[in-house]
Amino acid sequence: MRARSIVAGLATTAVAVSVTGLVAMAPASADPSYGTPDANDIVGVGSDTTENAMDNIANGTTGASAVPGYNAGLTAADARLASFGTVGSATITLRSGGGANTTITRPVGSGAGKALLYGAGDNPNITFARSSSSLNATEQAAQLQQFPFALDTLGVAVSGSVASHAPAALTGAQILAIYKGNTTNWSDVGGTAGVIKPYIPQAGSGTRSFFDAQLQALNGGPFTYGGDVNDTMHENTDDVLKNDANAIAPFSLGKQQTLYPSTVKLESLDLGAGGWSAQRALYNVVRNANLGDAPIQAIFGEDGFICSTAARPLIEAAGFQQLATQSHGGVCGQATQQPTSNFTLNQQVVTTSKLAGKSTKAKQAVLTATVTGSSAPDGSVSFYEGATLLKAGVPMISGQAKYTAKGSAGSHSYTAKFVPTGGSQFEPSDATRSVYLKASSKASESFPAKVAKGTRAKGTIKITLAGVSDKATGKVKVLAGKKAIAHGKLAKGKVTIRLPKLTKGLHTLKIVWGGDRHGVAVTKKFSIRQK
Repeated sequence: MRARSIVAGLATTAVAVSVTGLVAMAPASADPSYGTPDANDIVGVGSDTTENAMDNIANGTTGASAVPGYNAGLTAADARLASFGTVGSATITLRSGGGANTTITRPVGSGAGKALLYGAGDNPNITFARSSSSLNATEQAAQLQQFPFALDTLGVAVSGSVASHAPAALTGAQILAIYKGNTTNWSDVGGTAGVIKPYIPQAGSGTRSFFDAQLQALNGGPFTYGGDVNDTMHENTDDVLKNDANAIAPFSLGKQQTLYPSTVKLESLDLGAGGWSAQRALYNVVRNANLGDAPIQAIFGEDGFICSTAARPLIEAAGFQQLATQSHGGVCGQATQQPTSNFTLNQQVVTTSKLAGKSTKAKQAVLTATVTGSSAPDGSVSFYEGATLLKAGVPMISGQAKYTAKGSAGSHSYTAKFVPTGGSQFEPSDATRSVYLKASSKASESFPAKVAKGTRAKGTIKITLAGVSDKATGKVKVLAGKKAIAHGKLAKGKVTIRLPKLTKGLHTLKIVWGGDRHGVAVTKKFSIRQK
C-alpha cells in the first residue's frame, strides 16, 4: 500500500444513472477465436473494461439470440479483427510468421495497450488499443487518435456475496473522504461499523485514470490518496470485493451487470438510491498515420461496423450502450484526441407496423403500411406475399407506404416489412394481413322489354362473380335517373323485384349493386316500354 498523488487532469461531471434495460449476459472474454492473426489482420490489446465488447464485435455472440460479428464470413485473405484479452497466458503471439516483437508479455490495461502504439514501446504488430479513458497529454503529443463507440458508467462497488458494511448510497464527498483517508470506518458514513478497505486498479488502468480525474474534480484540484488505499486490484474483477464486507473499489457498470451481478454490488446504481456515478465514453485508439486506412475505417469509423445498428446488440451484450453517429447527433466513429462528452446514444426505438388492404378494383388491392415509433421512423417498406417479394424499398410519406397488389380473385396473405435506413436507431418491424382481392362482377336481368297497360314489370336480377365460388350479397337498386324506384336483397346472388307502375313510353333504367367483400361494384342499364 502506498499513497499516490494525482496531477492536474480533466474532470467530468457525475450523473445519476438507471441500469434498467442493460443486458445481463456474459460473453466469454477470449483471444482471437480463429487462432494467431496474420499480416492482414487488425490486432488490438489493452483495456480490461472493453475486452468483452471487442470480443463480441469481432466474433459475435452465441446462444438463442446469436448475433454475427465483424469477422463472420471473412477468411485469412481478409483484414479480420483480432482482440487479445487481459487474462490468459503470460505471453501472446500477435502475428504468425515470427519476427521481432511478435511474441510479447500480455498487456493489461488501457495505458499498457496505448504505450505499444508510440515511442520506445511502439510495436508494429499492434494496430489499435482498447481504452476506457481518454488520451492523456503524452498520448496526444504522440499523435494518437481515438474512436469513441460506447457509453459506460463508473460507480463504486462493494461486496454482493456477503453483507457489505457500506450504506446503500455514497455521495461524491463521502467517496472523496474515503480515498483521501479522512473517513476510515463505515459507521462514519451511515454504514455498519468496520474499517474501510479502499482499492483502486493498477497504475495505467483506464478506469484508474478516469477515477483519478473524478476525485480531482470532487476535490477541486490535485489531491493525494490516503495511505490505506491499495492499488494492486486488477481492474473490474471481483477478487478483492466479493468476500470482504469492508472493501470498496471503482467499478464499471457494464462489467458488473454482465460478469458480476451477484458477487459485486454497485453503490447507488443497483439500489436506485441516488448518490455518485460518472459517465464515460469507451474508445479504440490508433496511430495518426493509420487513421485513414481502409480496414481501420471499416471497423472503427462512423460508417464502420462498430457504429452500425448491427453492432449495437453486440455492445449491449457486454453491458454498454452504443453511441450514435454524427448523422444522428452523436460522435461514434469520429476520430478525436479530446475526451468525449456527447453521450447521445444509438438507442433502440421499437417500431410498430400496421397493414391495411382495400380492394376497390377487380383483382387488386391498395396495401397501406403504417409505421410508428417514439419519433418519425427513418426507412422504407418492402411488401411480400408469403415469402415472395412484391416490391422492395417503398418510401414512406408521413409514416405510411402504399403498394397496389394484383393477383387472382380470392384471399391473399401480405406482409409489410419496415426496413430502417442503414445506421439509424430504429428497429425493423413487420405486419401481416389477409386481404381479399375482389372478383369482377356482372349484372344480368330478366325484366320484359314491354309491359301491358296497367301492369307492373317483374324480373330477376342476378349478380355473377367471376372466378370464385362465392355468391354476391347485399342490396340491389333499380334507378330511374337518380331516383331509386325499387330495391331488393340478394340471396345466393339473385333477387326477384317487381317494379312500380311506369308512365306510358320507353324507360331507361339502371341496376346498381355496390359490391361486397368478394366482388366489386357493378351497374347495368336496361329498357322497358310501358304501354
